Amino acid sequence: MTKAVLDPQQAAKLRRRKIIISVIVASIGLHFLGAILAGIWIVARYLLPTPATFEVKKEIRIAAEERQHRMNMDQFDALKPKPTFQDKMSTARPTEFSLPDLPAMPLDALASVDPSDIVSDQLDSLSAAAGAGSGSGAGGGKGSAVSFFGISDMATRVVIVIDVSDTMFDRQPGKFTAVKQEAAKLVQGLGINTLFNIVIYEGGSVAMFPEMQPATEANKQKAARWIESVNGGRDKAGMSYKGAYIKMGTGLYEGGGTRTDTALKQALSLQPSTIFLISDGEMSRNMDTSREFGFESAKIEERELLSLVKDLQKDAEQTARIHVIHFLTQQAKQEEEDVLRSLARRNEGRFKQVKAEDY
Repeated sequence: MTKAVLDPQQAAKLRRRKIIISVIVASIGLHFLGAILAGIWIVARYLLPTPATFEVKKEIRIAAEERQHRMNMDQFDALKPKPTFQDKMSTARPTEFSLPDLPAMPLDALASVDPSDIVSDQLDSLSAAAGAGSGSGAGGGKGSAVSFFGISDMATRVVIVIDVSDTMFDRQPGKFTAVKQEAAKLVQGLGINTLFNIVIYEGGSVAMFPEMQPATEANKQKAARWIESVNGGRDKAGMSYKGAYIKMGTGLYEGGGTRTDTALKQALSLQPSTIFLISDGEMSRNMDTSREFGFESAKIEERELLSLVKDLQKDAEQTARIHVIHFLTQQAKQEEEDVLRSLARRNEGRFKQVKAEDY
């Protein structure tokens, strides 16, 4: 059997074909192997724990500008407490500056002003620290430092409202004297730049003056006598709104009872900056039931009283602070305390309970 002899050209062509096929197969095999290894590496990245690495970052700080630094220092210095000066001004010869202008006062009050009061009060205002005075003395344009049963304030127009119903006198006989003493002390401490008035109430309310008056020595002495004349209780039938009280000043009557609402209405009509109210907490109005049975007392509700005061304050040119003293003539009733406490809180005032037996 004889072998076929291939043409040299054909043999060369066959060799090239085998080489090309081998190269292609090898390339495919290498790519397949590479794909398998890449898959294994990718899977291993998620399965194997990541090694911990530590990196220190460089912190870059920019120095503050000189202007900003100065602003920060000025702001820091502003937080320091300001120095106070207690030295009083005194002179042995005429000064080169004039005294402050006299305060504006109602024309109808000029007749009762003693000129010596004006001069002495202006001299006191020059020596008062920050215009406030010390203790109960008078300040400058800020009015007077006032205190009533330990509640202190600065006032330019102050009204004292005093409950003079029978229970204020009868439950703790003789203790009402403390109320009169505190009221008189407050008035005596007022400066002439401060206007004042006093309102008492039970079945109705009575203001000492029809309008606010300057705290001259003459008006202070008149107020002291007026306060001392208040002396109520069941055994003093003449000391009532329809008796002696209505003859003591300007009255406002709205039906009888213990009319805290009427007193506040009259006090707020005087446009005060500060009100001091003292009461044992009882508030009521008389209701006309019939001619046969006369009158029946009804309690004045907290919501009603607060709403009345809110409406009066809303219409006023100057909102008054109302400080309330709960004068305890017996065991405190929670509902009465709540009304008085809310009255003070809603009107930017302070509330304090005082036991009559402690005086």
